[in-house]
Amino acid sequence: NVPESRKPRGLIFPLAFVLAASLIAMLGGAAYFRQIADQVADFPRELLGRLGGRWCYFLSRFRTPCDRTFQRVFECVDVERLETEIGAWLRKRAQRDHDGALRLAIDGKVLRGVWTDENERFTLFSAMIHCEGVTIAQVKVPPDTNEITQVTALLDPVAAREDEGVIVTMDAAHTQRETAQYLAGERGFDYIMNAKGNQPTLCGAIAAKTVPLVKNAPDHTVRERDHGRINTWETWIADADGIDFPHAQQAACIRRRTYDLDGQKTRQEYAFVITSLSTQDTSAVELHDHVRNHWGIENKSHYVRDTVWHEDAQHINKGTAPHVKATLTNTANSLLRLHGHTEIKRTTEWISRDPLRALPLLVT
Repeated sequence: NVPESRKPRGLIFPLAFVLAASLIAMLGGAAYFRQIADQVADFPRELLGRLGGRWCYFLSRFRTPCDRTFQRVFECVDVERLETEIGAWLRKRAQRDHDGALRLAIDGKVLRGVWTDENERFTLFSAMIHCEGVTIAQVKVPPDTNEITQVTALLDPVAAREDEGVIVTMDAAHTQRETAQYLAGERGFDYIMNAKGNQPTLCGAIAAKTVPLVKNAPDHTVRERDHGRINTWETWIADADGIDFPHAQQAACIRRRTYDLDGQKTRQEYAFVITSLSTQDTSAVELHDHVRNHWGIENKSHYVRDTVWHEDAQHINKGTAPHVKATLTNTANSLLRLHGHTEIKRTTEWISRDPLRALPLLVT
């Protein structure tokens, strides 16, 4: 469904073939155009045939693109259409949570090796499903603005299914009245926002509501031992009456404490949260889970894109190539997670030894 922008004369490799072959190569761990080209050249005949490859009767084999061909094709793809098609395709395959809700974490990522024509940093803003780690939407942030202004562009294509609630979590930069009005007022979504120094009035109002509750026992407590330390999270929750913020229903205070293994406290901090979820829709337990699961976008998406596919190390600056490459990286990562693979690096190595192993990921 992605339109072909190249001239038909002399066209050897169809766009669908180039994109599908690239995706399978990236499922096999290919990070750079040379690696993609090398892996595709080693694909078995059966796989190249299924992907729509062209048979060369003079060479008695399927022809495969070189690395420069992959890069030229990526530079002229209609990336907005590609994002829309892939996002909708992945959304159909993603499972609802047990209560029928769709939980999305939104966050931006700077591609450190990429610069725009205006000599500005190249930033992509994406939406990922909590827990599953599936990225269903992504947009490029224009160089003359920031990701705060792109929430509408990112979430407009995301439509709620019938009888499905959508909960959007975000970091403190997105705690804006306009964003809250768009999500809860215009789209009917719920939001969970953190309040910090960028919203001092709101932060003070939440603190005034919740800090007195800290004298009492918390509504929810989690204690974990990991990485040579002990972490605790204590949550207090209150109604948002008197807090001037669009569609706010509840406010919360989360106290995070870190102890060493001897029980000595090494760190303490407070997080102040505002949400449009009512007391009937969420409890302190669920709110704590939403806030913590939001940061899965860093671990399950951004970190993996950098360590497995070396996204920040690549210097791709022409046309839509960096965006298309990031889209296929997200797609590869999402497909692996949809099929229950959590050891992403090891799984890509497993697929690279037999590329036919990637086919069930695409068709189921």
